[in-house]
Amino acid sequence: MNKKKENKINKDINTDAFQATIVNIMNKQVKVLSKGEVFSCLLPGSLISNKDSLVVGDEVEVGNAGNGQYKLIHVLPRKTALYRGNRRSPEEKVLVAANVQCLLAIVTADYLLKQAGYLESAIIAARRSEIQVGIFISKWDLIGESAQALLEAKLELYKNTAGFVFAGSAREQQEELFKTVEGKTVVVVGDRSCGKTTLIHGSDSRCPMPSTHTSVLEVGLKGTLWIDTPGFRDFALQQISEEERNAVFPELAQLTQGCYFRNCTHVHEDGCQVLEALRTKKLKRERYDAYQKMTDVKAASSITPKIDYRHTACTESFTCEVCGTLVVPEGAGSRHRNHCPKCLSSIHIDNDPGDRASLCKGIMEPVSVWVRKGGEWAIIHRCRMCGTLSSNRIAADDNPAMLMSIAVKPLAMTPFPLNKLEELFGP
Repeated sequence: MNKKKENKINKDINTDAFQATIVNIMNKQVKVLSKGEVFSCLLPGSLISNKDSLVVGDEVEVGNAGNGQYKLIHVLPRKTALYRGNRRSPEEKVLVAANVQCLLAIVTADYLLKQAGYLESAIIAARRSEIQVGIFISKWDLIGESAQALLEAKLELYKNTAGFVFAGSAREQQEELFKTVEGKTVVVVGDRSCGKTTLIHGSDSRCPMPSTHTSVLEVGLKGTLWIDTPGFRDFALQQISEEERNAVFPELAQLTQGCYFRNCTHVHEDGCQVLEALRTKKLKRERYDAYQKMTDVKAASSITPKIDYRHTACTESFTCEVCGTLVVPEGAGSRHRNHCPKCLSSIHIDNDPGDRASLCKGIMEPVSVWVRKGGEWAIIHRCRMCGTLSSNRIAADDNPAMLMSIAVKPLAMTPFPLNKLEELFGP
């Protein structure tokens, strides 16, 4: 901080004690905002060691420590506090932000085409904190018109449960969204690379914004305060009540009343109205998967009685979600068809091969091949959604040109000039 700005702060702020808002938390100090100015403030040892004692958005009382320095005296009572769960430690709650009036949850259009669950969790988390919740679907311009048409109907469902819903490109100024949250403190959440930081800054450049590694509060236009957060994929909320589920899934709540068993899991029971609506496409598959994820039912991967394909041959046909090819079991040369023989893509439906237990449902793209012991080739798939890697043996009818293009890709993009090989192995 330069001397001129420091003198201005000393002049404008009561040197005995004044109120400020936490902007960023570092190791032994914080950045605070007061009267439009951001400056550093020393932390007492008690706040450094105590978990969740301080979070971005907290209102604090600050005093002058002398020599141009400031110290935090104490944290004022929180008006609101937003929490998420911790999947590794179910009993733990992770404090996200304090004193916010609105939660803005962001997912990409590609995510919304293939998955559900994040927005539902965000809505429940916001309701628990008694704050407004909004939704923004980013990268809308990166999907085709037919995909946009499919999502329009899905967005209508979220409009019934969230305060507001917008879709567009985070690189374009979202004037209607900004107008909706004008003058409020808004915490923005989403997975990595969904466009949180770009939306806040309203960047129209083609250069990507840097990743957010720690929460930070930024002053926007017309009194809006934005809290940008590091990306996380799962709210991991615990102890979701029936009332909360019914508020987020009103269309399922009506269907469950017609189920034959009161303890119906909506997975394979005869007479289940939820499954019947799913079969007749009166209920969207993504909403069903999100509901099952909320209820922690692990058998949500099939609307028919669950088959363990680890020990049973898979004779199902399917349409590839990447290239649209109808894939049949014949011609694979094995009892298990794992991927499309044309583009070699797959879907993340297994945690262990054949168990059909994964709730991710992301696209598994072929990124490499390797040779197993005995000379058998296998494809390395990586999930676009969660990054999981898996190895799958090739099928007899796999596209040989695709296999070769993946295999030689490292040789076509060497990290050194090819003439170096002559120097190494030449006479």
